[in-house]
Amino acid sequence: MKKVLLIIMALLSFSISFAQTEKINYKEVVSDFQDNYNKGDFEGVYNMLNTNLQKTLTLEKTKTFFKTNINAEALGKITSVELKEIIRTGHSYKVTFENGVGEAFFLLDDANKISGLQMYPPKQ
Repeated sequence: MKKVLLIIMALLSFSISFAQTEKINYKEVVSDFQDNYNKGDFEGVYNMLNTNLQKTLTLEKTKTFFKTNINAEALGKITSVELKEIIRTGHSYKVTFENGVGEAFFLLDDANKISGLQMYPPKQ
């Protein structure tokens, strides 16, 4: 009986840790996002958005968002992105910049385009 209980506990702990594994498509998109961000290529970031999000977040709004709301110039480049948690199908990340640590949430559609994006710069 103890062996059966031990096996069940091991399987449950494995399945819980497995559930928080970053999906490959998210890893690739976030890496591309980081590359575009670090180059200051906000048009490249805009091109990663799906059509619906592009209607809401136009190219000009995208550029303004990163320059003003995120303050990309002051934060510097993204040095690392680390998965925090998976929320439903989206991925939440800890984003380390040269000059601070923020958070980002990505939601991808079936074509691996960004259908939802929330970024939170470091708190002042």
